[in-house]
Amino acid sequence: MTNHIERIIELDDRLVVELSYKRVGQFFDPDDPSVISQRDLSDDAEKALLYSIIDRESKKPVEYIIRFPVSEVTPDVEAGLPEAVLTYFRYRCESAKRNLRVILKRIKYGLIIGLVLSAGLLAIGIYLYYNSPNDIFRGIIIGSIVIFCWVALWDPIDLFLHQYMFQKGAIRIGVKRILKSTVRVEKASVQPNGMPDPDYHS
Repeated sequence: MTNHIERIIELDDRLVVELSYKRVGQFFDPDDPSVISQRDLSDDAEKALLYSIIDRESKKPVEYIIRFPVSEVTPDVEAGLPEAVLTYFRYRCESAKRNLRVILKRIKYGLIIGLVLSAGLLAIGIYLYYNSPNDIFRGIIIGSIVIFCWVALWDPIDLFLHQYMFQKGAIRIGVKRILKSTVRVEKASVQPNGMPDPDYHS
């Protein structure tokens, strides 16, 4: 369950993402005491900013409108929140690039070790296979070799498919678009449920 209202408007020249929150505190990490412009975002805000554009037209510039009740929008929030968003994702982008370099090294060395080990196991398996006295023993050898080779290569394959490709995609599709986006804060009147009215414009 999310704690915000999301509205996405696809215009000819840009993608507009409107996110409405009851309180400014919902947008930021509650454990971060930094000033607004340097605060970390909450998990909900991070996902909302990313997921709202990840499957949309990739060439359109993005404009984020973050909406709060009038009483929540102080001058610090109005000026500092856009900077906080860009600072947070700039750090995320740099961190993800460092992680990619580490993952690539793990994939490279994992593949080298896995392939060397697999080659050795195959050589032993071929020798035992042709010197085996019966078919049952040959079947056990083949099955064991296949399992051991798969185990030896599992880590680099898993890293490539589930971490490297995902993080690279997140940088390309999400984070870099956010860094090039415009972010602004808007004041809104409050609906009976306490949420900002998305049709109100300050």
